[in-house]
Amino acid sequence: MLSRRDAWRLAILAAAAVALTVLLPPRTNRIYYDEQIYQSIGQNLADLKLAQMCNDGVVEYGRLQCWSGEYNKQPYAYPHLLSVLYRAFGVSASTAFAFNAVVMALTVCGLYLLVVVLFVDRTAALFAGLIGMLMPQQLLWSATAAVEPSASLASVAALLCAASFCASKRTVSLAGTGVATVYAMQFRPESFLIVPVVGLILWRCVTRDELGRARLWAVGLLSFALVAVHLGHMVAVRNEGWGTNDARLSFGYVLSNLKVNGAFYLADERFPVLFTLLAAAGLAGRRWLAERLVFGVYFLLFFGIYLLFYAGSYNYGADVRYSVMTFPPLAVLSGLGVSAVVAWLERRTPGLRATGLAAAAIVFQFLWYTPVVRATTEEAWAARADVRFAESLVPELRGNSYVLTQNPGMFHGWGVNAGQMSLIVTNPMHLHFLATRYERVYLHWNFWCNVQDPVQQGFCKSALDGKPVELVREYRERGQRFALYRFVMPPRQD
Repeated sequence: MLSRRDAWRLAILAAAAVALTVLLPPRTNRIYYDEQIYQSIGQNLADLKLAQMCNDGVVEYGRLQCWSGEYNKQPYAYPHLLSVLYRAFGVSASTAFAFNAVVMALTVCGLYLLVVVLFVDRTAALFAGLIGMLMPQQLLWSATAAVEPSASLASVAALLCAASFCASKRTVSLAGTGVATVYAMQFRPESFLIVPVVGLILWRCVTRDELGRARLWAVGLLSFALVAVHLGHMVAVRNEGWGTNDARLSFGYVLSNLKVNGAFYLADERFPVLFTLLAAAGLAGRRWLAERLVFGVYFLLFFGIYLLFYAGSYNYGADVRYSVMTFPPLAVLSGLGVSAVVAWLERRTPGLRATGLAAAAIVFQFLWYTPVVRATTEEAWAARADVRFAESLVPELRGNSYVLTQNPGMFHGWGVNAGQMSLIVTNPMHLHFLATRYERVYLHWNFWCNVQDPVQQGFCKSALDGKPVELVREYRERGQRFALYRFVMPPRQD
């Protein structure tokens, strides 16, 4: 039963989490172009009720119309959540950023409630929420439009439902566990690993009598029906290369990834080693041993899966974002560790306000990591420059115009008509069709035109070669060139 004090703590933690997310890290994209792809799929779900990217579409009268869609590899829980927000508030690039700030607050509150329900330790709950909020990479990625923050929250929500069922044995909690677990599975390909963690919690409280009750089997059947679509999706994309021609998962990657990822929690400026030590102390406690071990397994599953992945190193591009999925179990165990330290100090020094001192110490040591949180980092700088340049073009591209680019979904989100550049490469007459339909037809010379990939460069060059164009705007950064061309076509015959 939550008290008024719990309510105040939750409110303060949530407010602090949102404030830190909004004010401390720079609001920017960090993983290109996945963040734009998720938002594009969300727009397609909102306007067309189709789980797709749009390769040729227009945004007229406030809604997207798509003439050529593409089924993509990403799971669809995050785009679905974005689509709900788009339906309620309209399509905007700011929506995903605002959503992740709220997700940060909900994650912190979820950690607090999870510890209260499972361990009945409000000191541990307070510090689990505080530490979850002060993990540098959690803050940094919560100020992006990436999927990892909401994927992490969904796992916490599923575990909270399972813990609530164990505490109350209510049918609604059991049904909530099934639905929340299935939904949590659909954020990232590896999100299915939350299933055994939920199973371990339920195993502790599902008795032999419960196994014979109809409600357990009914919820199981409902969960299977709900997950069927996701399983079909995973089968459909099973041959997706995920950016490599080699094995996507292999034990051959373990040693190199372990060297980087293991050091991340022990000796890395991006993660406080204090939290690792506190988590170890929390895991070593004797009370509630089974529950503590569940969170140890939780961490090992999401830590271990990336060791097998070819791009699983936290130093590979911006893939340190994968660490976000390991933060909930670390926060819970760290909270338990702080609670044990506080209890020891209070026994040794009666009258000592150990809780306040511990909170002050944790907040103070976080100041060592604020420069990391404030940094934009060099990863994906060229793509970031491309997006910044493209967004600056939007005012002159709206209206009866059309943009040929390699990222049309990004422009659709800004309310601009756009399509894949390849449309006029594979069918040169399509340019003439566009010229009869729109007053102005543009080509966006973008990030993919600069990469050292003959296929991508070939598309860009073929789209311009032999066609009458004029340069509208140009921008250069560190040797990368971005530009907007306008096709000079004969006057339209109305």
